[in-house]
Amino acid sequence: MMRFDRFVEEALYGPQGFYTQGGKAGENAGDFITSPETSTLFGECIATYLDQVWQELDRPDPFIVIEAGSGCGTLCRDIFLSVQECSSALRYVMVERSEVQRDEAFAIVAATCFLEAEEAPLTAVKDLPTGPFTGVVLANELLDNLPPRVVQKTRTGWSELYVNNGREEWQPAPPNAQNMASLLVPNAPPGTCLPLHLKAAVWVTRALNLLDRGRVLDYGLQQTKDFVERPFGEWIRTYNQQHRAGNPYAEPGSRDITCDIAFDQLPGFPQIVAQRDWLLSQGLHAMTEWARGQWHDSAVAPDSGALGARAVLQEAAALTDREGLGAFLVAEWRVGE
Repeated sequence: MMRFDRFVEEALYGPQGFYTQGGKAGENAGDFITSPETSTLFGECIATYLDQVWQELDRPDPFIVIEAGSGCGTLCRDIFLSVQECSSALRYVMVERSEVQRDEAFAIVAATCFLEAEEAPLTAVKDLPTGPFTGVVLANELLDNLPPRVVQKTRTGWSELYVNNGREEWQPAPPNAQNMASLLVPNAPPGTCLPLHLKAAVWVTRALNLLDRGRVLDYGLQQTKDFVERPFGEWIRTYNQQHRAGNPYAEPGSRDITCDIAFDQLPGFPQIVAQRDWLLSQGLHAMTEWARGQWHDSAVAPDSGALGARAVLQEAAALTDREGLGAFLVAEWRVGE
């Protein structure tokens, strides 16, 4: 019998874990498609954001950018292909626990962006480096892979979820978990299930402590109160080959397991906006102006160029969909200001 968060940790990152064996997003053997895998436009917007932050921080050199949960390097590649003002000062660190993805990411970014360079301002490591430094920590859907503890309200208190031979088993929660859940949702009705994001809170604290000045950026966040009326299966999800994969306890290592994140359980006071609004604030509309014009001019008899422009517009629409990726919440923590 294992506590739920420890079971998920083993299923994702243990010797036979999903990511240990090379699982990834946006591939045939992967899980759901993330925003960077949806379109290079996402990386262009992040690059614009990095240029802006570099200016706001008085053009530090070096300007350190750490991408946690970098996967196969898609976002890193797109940033290097798009960044402008801070390019000469940029030093990029990809952090990825999976050795398979870490090696693949470095090779892809180096070959794509630095094929003729004597050295690349790039490294790939297993864990967050030491600080302090001036720059930005990016977390692209990392926190939802840091497994929470899960508790359920009963008529006498709170129970905690364990996994026993592929089945759910609820045990009385220890006092610290009981107290945390009661503080978060004082009047929760019996049957309410909540995630307790202790690992995510520790990670954000580490990221903030890395910076003397800069930003921490992540997205995909909600609030604890939003979980009260949602069943467990809505906010704990499994994926494989870009499809929902059912029971999280079956065949450990065969599927990704993710959890929605409640930002009010995380430290600090981040600024929160919807991903749709954040991308538009970084110039997404202007980035796709050429595509709108080309598609409009050729819509009656579209050629290959017009069809390519239409594909770009569809990607932008997917990133800003109010019922999909556009509804994600972007959280930005500011340090040293």
